[in-house]
Amino acid sequence: MAEDHIMSYSGEVTDYYNDSYPYDCCLAQPCDFNPYQEFSKLFLPPFYFLIFFLGFGGNVMVIAVLLLDRVSLFGTDIFIFNLAIADILLVVTLPFWALQAMFGWIFKDFLCKVIGSMLKINFYTSTLFLICISFERYLSIVYVIRMYNRNKRFIIYITLLVWFVCFLLTVPDFVYLTADFDSRLNVTSCVLFFPPPSSKTWKIALIIINQVVAFLLPLVAMIYCYFCIILTLLRSKGFRKHKAVKVILAVVVAFFLCWSPYHLVQFIIALLQLGLLEKDCQWENKLDIADTVTTSLGFFHCCLNPLLYAFIGLKFRHKLLTVLRRYGCINQNFWNTHFRASGQSRDSSLSESTECSNTVF
Repeated sequence: MAEDHIMSYSGEVTDYYNDSYPYDCCLAQPCDFNPYQEFSKLFLPPFYFLIFFLGFGGNVMVIAVLLLDRVSLFGTDIFIFNLAIADILLVVTLPFWALQAMFGWIFKDFLCKVIGSMLKINFYTSTLFLICISFERYLSIVYVIRMYNRNKRFIIYITLLVWFVCFLLTVPDFVYLTADFDSRLNVTSCVLFFPPPSSKTWKIALIIINQVVAFLLPLVAMIYCYFCIILTLLRSKGFRKHKAVKVILAVVVAFFLCWSPYHLVQFIIALLQLGLLEKDCQWENKLDIADTVTTSLGFFHCCLNPLLYAFIGLKFRHKLLTVLRRYGCINQNFWNTHFRASGQSRDSSLSESTECSNTVF
């Protein structure tokens, strides 16, 4: 259900005909939302719980390995650590939205504000940390600058700034989120409810901010940074440059495939809010269903982040095996075999990355 962009997370349908409902409830005939409600009850609970378990488990593993390695975090590791925290806090909210799809919002109004705001904060945070990771790798590989390793305080300041900016972006959600009963649907939902005179303005403004901050900005940053990185690697004679290029392409493609359908749907919703597209109940019912599906696909990116930014990296795999060996989960023969292989790979790739960014490469 999507009264605006965040309501696609919570399962709230969009009333395109009555933007200021309930004040103008008789100005137009409301659409029939039953098909969408039935779809949400069947689709959202299993898929959201699947994302919750996969995303929670994978990102907890990342945090555990980084903390149990007994080595101080620096550079990309700090960004990956915070990215994992943001993804965990995001997927933790999904069971609440799954329950709302089944039973409506059964919790208190204050919890609606907290859960909705927590989802939005970490929605923005997880994308902005992708920019930080991309830029750090850009500096370390293209310019061979290890500024973050020498000045850990600087990267901590950047991390705090990201969290603070995302907190500010979420203030409108905390103010206007409310548990509201919809007599047409006979259900209580956690929705954004703006004052009628400025309702459409708020909705369009938040959709634009969402498009720019959560999609266009990180996509442009990743394309630019990784394009420069690919050119640098292709000019080098490193043994692992081709695998590194594949990893980079996987990062960009995964982000684009997971989030571009969602933002395309949000763009269409904005056009409807502006009255630039003709309103039709049947077509818009399909748009609500598309909103739910594409939002779920975007959330699935939280499950891919541990694979893309941690587990496929030589350095992280070595840390994981070190932790498992320390606690007796793998034998000495397996450790010796992997350690020799990963050690040779790291030596052969030293010339291309100067080991500034081998968390992934």
